[in-house]
Amino acid sequence: MKHLLIVLLLLPFTSHGQVVNTEKLRLNKDKKGFFGEANFDLGLVRNRAGQTVRLGAGARLEWQGAAHRWMLLGSYSLSQFNDIDEPDSAPKNFANNGFGHLRYNYRANRWLTWEAFAQAQYDRIQQIDLRLLAGTGPRLRLVKTDSAQLYFGALYMFEHEEARNEFEAPEAYTEHLMLDDHRLSTYLSAGFRFTSYLTLNHVTYFQPNLSNFSDFRISSETSLSIKLTDRLSLRTYFQLIYDTEPLIPVPNAMYVLNNGFSLAL
Repeated sequence: MKHLLIVLLLLPFTSHGQVVNTEKLRLNKDKKGFFGEANFDLGLVRNRAGQTVRLGAGARLEWQGAAHRWMLLGSYSLSQFNDIDEPDSAPKNFANNGFGHLRYNYRANRWLTWEAFAQAQYDRIQQIDLRLLAGTGPRLRLVKTDSAQLYFGALYMFEHEEARNEFEAPEAYTEHLMLDDHRLSTYLSAGFRFTSYLTLNHVTYFQPNLSNFSDFRISSETSLSIKLTDRLSLRTYFQLIYDTEPLIPVPNAMYVLNNGFSLAL
């Protein structure tokens, strides 16, 4: 199992959209030491149009000390389509994205934690070749009980993005774009444990450009986890993302509905 976790962490990294929700990837363990978890998504659809294969894998590894916490996250997903009318043709990738995230937490007291993070991601569908993020700021614990928790964070974030805008007409060419900006990344994270096997988590991010507040992103995600065994859980989540000024002309609003399994290591 340890070898499986290492392989997953070395996979190319991915996200479903432009805002990566690291809140759902926290283990929230109070005990000291190392903790890990792996996630898998696999789908296969075949009909008269062809065959679609969807594959996703992710992993996280945390070390928790008395006042310090390190968190390493990685994820990858790929979707391929085979045209049934052209069985000898090469599979077409219509979704391919990934991300890697490293975060450090210093707990100053019971209600205040200072965070610092670095992240790299790419998204072929959104035509993002590379996005690099780095930031730091406070995280406040508003509520924490055995059945509920509520956190608020407000971090400064530097963003570097490289993208390509591909055109088909009147003649095929690619426009390469690059952007550096400074953003405020705020979030409100809530978690509820209804029973020993049923939990609900929600997080909303608001990320305005510090030099132009009309340029902002909003990401809202809700996830439901059903514990099947001590280590295996079934997860369903819905994410909605809205970006007022994407670097390239893509839809301002995007959503993701996904199902999968989670394996605690």
